[in-house]
Amino acid sequence: MKELIEEKKFEMRAYDKVELALLYCPGRSAESALKTLMRWIKQCQPLMQALGGIGYNVRRHRFLRQEVEQIVRHLGEP
Repeated sequence: MKELIEEKKFEMRAYDKVELALLYCPGRSAESALKTLMRWIKQCQPLMQALGGIGYNVRRHRFLRQEVEQIVRHLGEP
């Protein structure tokens, strides 16, 4: 009998930075996943411009929904 693996659909909402990073980098430590996601974001100039345009604050511990929308638009769904 086949086991059904239920895949959760990605929900567009506000996320803690570590929570979103772990979705993009499963199997990594929280610190490693966050560093990787932040590096990807910083290397994508169109994404950085879009985030800057909506008031992104690097010191905040969460990504707002609008920021998550831009991240997904530029990096794809986790």
